[in-house]
Amino acid sequence: MGFGSIRSHRPRLAVAVGILCVWAIWLSGCNRGPKIDVVTIYCAVDEPYASQIFQDFEKQTGIRVAPLYDIESSKSVGLAGKLEAERDHPRADVWWGSEAFLTTRLAEEGILDRYDSPSAADVLPEFKDPQGFWTGVGVRARVLAVGEPGPGFAARSVQDLLDPRVKGKIAISRPTAGATGAHIAALYVVWGPDKTRDFLRKLHANGVSLLGGNAEVADQVGAGSFALGLTDSDDVSNAAANGSKLSAVVPDQHDGGTLAMPTTVAIVKGTQHLGPAKKLVDFLLSKQTEQRLIDMKFARWSVRAGPNNIRAMKLDYRKAAQVFAQAMREGTAILEGREP
Repeated sequence: MGFGSIRSHRPRLAVAVGILCVWAIWLSGCNRGPKIDVVTIYCAVDEPYASQIFQDFEKQTGIRVAPLYDIESSKSVGLAGKLEAERDHPRADVWWGSEAFLTTRLAEEGILDRYDSPSAADVLPEFKDPQGFWTGVGVRARVLAVGEPGPGFAARSVQDLLDPRVKGKIAISRPTAGATGAHIAALYVVWGPDKTRDFLRKLHANGVSLLGGNAEVADQVGAGSFALGLTDSDDVSNAAANGSKLSAVVPDQHDGGTLAMPTTVAIVKGTQHLGPAKKLVDFLLSKQTEQRLIDMKFARWSVRAGPNNIRAMKLDYRKAAQVFAQAMREGTAILEGREP
């Protein structure tokens, strides 16, 4: 082919190349579509409840939620450890804890960021971090799960777990699971370490069984495997709704009160998605979300009104956070029959 022939084909080649370029640009634009924001949340609130809240948020905002849930046997503790390990390169944008002690510890370690959410304007001061690192939403409580038939006496206090009439018929979750570690830490602060250790030794001597989680405690009491259990109010409600025969008793209403536990919401320091993270936090802390948690029987009381029909422990969250690791470690060792 000569030079003249090549010249004669150049106009048609240029047209073909131009058409291909136009098609490439058009296809690229079609595939790109609108940008979708994604917010990652580490969530210690039980998945059956939290997932419904996240679906509501996604429908309302168009922002996609990428949750990471904890397993029952290491509730909260595992995710808190993950946040600590990732502090220099955080993967989470938002933290939703099942109680306040670990969240307070995370704040003191510099893992959480301050945020004054407009949704939290009417939340009671006792359910907010005074430095603005976290805010509570929905309150649960530690309760006695009482089976049918009952233990042969009216259980009214955690001390009733030491009654010889229920020896070998009592259960709690391991302190590394859920709120049990938080409860022991609270007792370290309210009762003092010596009285708490003595209580745990007597609990071990009375044949307590350590189960994998608070939900299992409620289920096993409801199934008749145990007469009494110490667990969370939402776990008893869920077990009863599923047909288990048990009831909840709020303990120690004439002596110190029970442990009331708000779930806690915070922004992770260093998030690269601050805008969507704030929107999710605002949504989680809203009155509507809290009422949804109460309607689903996960939460029992509001952080706006407080648990005004029960007597709750008067507790310093920071002091409890400071002894949390020690209380969990020592409590586990004592309950397993080995001194720390």
